[in-house]
Amino acid sequence: MNGPIFIGGAPRSGLALLRLMLDGHPAISCGPDVGHVALTMTSSDFESTLGDLHREHFFLDAEKVRRIFARAIAAPMEKRAAALGKARWADKTAFNILVFERLAQLFPEARFLHLVRDGRDLAASLMERQWRDPSGRLFDQCASLSGAARYWASIVTRGLRAEADPSLAGRILRLRYEDLAAQPGETLRQVCAFIGAAFDPGMLAIERRQAPLAGLELESADRLRRPVNADAIGRWRRDLRQEDAAALYAAHRPLFEALGYRAI
Repeated sequence: MNGPIFIGGAPRSGLALLRLMLDGHPAISCGPDVGHVALTMTSSDFESTLGDLHREHFFLDAEKVRRIFARAIAAPMEKRAAALGKARWADKTAFNILVFERLAQLFPEARFLHLVRDGRDLAASLMERQWRDPSGRLFDQCASLSGAARYWASIVTRGLRAEADPSLAGRILRLRYEDLAAQPGETLRQVCAFIGAAFDPGMLAIERRQAPLAGLELESADRLRRPVNADAIGRWRRDLRQEDAAALYAAHRPLFEALGYRAI
């Protein structure tokens, strides 16, 4: 098995940690976010507009369009992998989760990893980040705990929909940040078995490699430079008022329960 690997999930779910772990595999390249989600969506839009003009004068059909866009996405990934002497590439972009189904069409051999995290911890993390748009206005997911929880719920729900899609049957694995941080060896062995790669202990030693970080990963540089640990699990108990945490759980109880997160 040597197809690409796509990672997606809500931001602040441990995506950078998983990326560094995969990039530590001797045969897998997984660099920082490339941001090709828009390109993936454009490929779907373009395919939906194909008509006689495209077929008769440009010799384009749906399959050719898919191959063209797949090459555009794969090219920079393959270049990085080749430069590192690795045979396989993975892509960690949070919003891959929105286009998993389309990526499954473009890359029939791909595997998909859906990373989730307790929504209360994620909400606490988003409130700490205070991300703003170019005008300086706080993004909704950083402006209030309820907004952060809605943001988490919308993305996780999208991921669960992808898990249920027939095109992804047997090709998508859900992981919990809590398991990755608390039992990294066991969890990575599960990941490696799923993607068809041999587990390598070097995947755990993210603090030894000091891999270059980019973009939003820089905000978590201190944590990503230390050995894998479980310190951030359950941070909501420290950072949120009890009544606020209870309100978030009550508002999204079915989703919390579906992912295995308890009220206390």
